[in-house]
Amino acid sequence: MALVALEVPPRPDAPVSKTPVDTGQGTSEAASSVSTYKSMAEDFARQDGLPAHIAHAVMEIESNFNPNSRGAAGEVGLMQIMPPTAAMLGFSGTLDDLADPKKNIELGVRYLAQAYRLTGGDLCATVMKYRAGHRETRFSVRSVNYCKKARAILKREGFGVTGIVPKATFGFSTPVSTASPKMRVESSRKVEAYQVCVTRSFVAGPGYRKCLKTATVRVARHAIEQRKKLFD
Repeated sequence: MALVALEVPPRPDAPVSKTPVDTGQGTSEAASSVSTYKSMAEDFARQDGLPAHIAHAVMEIESNFNPNSRGAAGEVGLMQIMPPTAAMLGFSGTLDDLADPKKNIELGVRYLAQAYRLTGGDLCATVMKYRAGHRETRFSVRSVNYCKKARAILKREGFGVTGIVPKATFGFSTPVSTASPKMRVESSRKVEAYQVCVTRSFVAGPGYRKCLKTATVRVARHAIEQRKKLFD
């Protein structure tokens, strides 16, 4: 989800080159924006006691530094903040306000810093709690992959990475590509009928992240498609 530079057509009287010339302007502007976002993250990370490079890695994984990014489940902005999570952190503005880079980074870094303190600074556990919620203690397949991405980014940027990558204990998908057509249909029907949580409570307290409403996968997918139509 990289920032896109608009191509301006040449004037009618301008000479036309058969070979496009890359001036690097779009790349330069995108790099400047990324630098600005990273600088914001550094300021907030310093205030919240979080290593800035972890915030940078999470921002890259979540949105690839695209402030206009919207997730299928309603995540918003550079740090892909869920509106209920933002509200829990004291935010009371609109979705457009939440998408504002500075406010989005401020809230995302604050939530990430809380996860960092809860885990005693463990990288994988920190990013797991950021994506799955502070009360989650298990690693799903997605959380493990998220951790691997974060470690790879930190290594790429020259930061030392220690420790081991946890093993996933849930979230496995059963491959059906090699099954017979009949088995694929039966498997698909079972998945479509499976109940998943579609509404959780994000009010601080004993009921935090408690599931309030469930629906079949079919219904949940339909809801996600409707959200995409609204936000995209």
